[in-house]
Amino acid sequence: MDFFLPIALILVGLGLIAVEVYLVPGFNVVGIFGFIVILFAIGYTFTESGLLGGIYVIVGTAVAGGGLFYWMWTSGAWDRFILGTTITGEGPGEDRESERRAKYLGKTGVAVTPLRPTGVARIDGERIEVATEGDFIAAGSNVRVVAMDRRRFFVRLANPEESAS
Repeated sequence: MDFFLPIALILVGLGLIAVEVYLVPGFNVVGIFGFIVILFAIGYTFTESGLLGGIYVIVGTAVAGGGLFYWMWTSGAWDRFILGTTITGEGPGEDRESERRAKYLGKTGVAVTPLRPTGVARIDGERIEVATEGDFIAAGSNVRVVAMDRRRFFVRLANPEESAS
């Protein structure tokens, strides 16, 4: 069994993948070509050496590839692919915005449009976009804000005694 050519091709393929990670990240052609070379080497081994030789080459490729990826992981090469900072979108103005929006929690108002399940309600004299929890609420009905997320407020049909307060 002549394993020199498949082993050389697999090493070239793994080398191309390493070059992709270290030298030309984001371009992908070099890494894809390396992967194709590895697949060709495995296929070549199956055709020339049979099932047992192909299995040996697959196992050897998995071990060598795992070692390469472990080495790249410990060396910090993958840090270029991971965003090091967190994007929260919360700057100094975001705190005030969430406080301004939180003032509507628990307040009651009137549905200006039919809420099917989204629409517009007037709460504290302001028109705001709201959504129900799945129920349909007719225009003119009293609603109470029960929750909010970043984009909208969630309302329920308010009880008559809540509307009076």
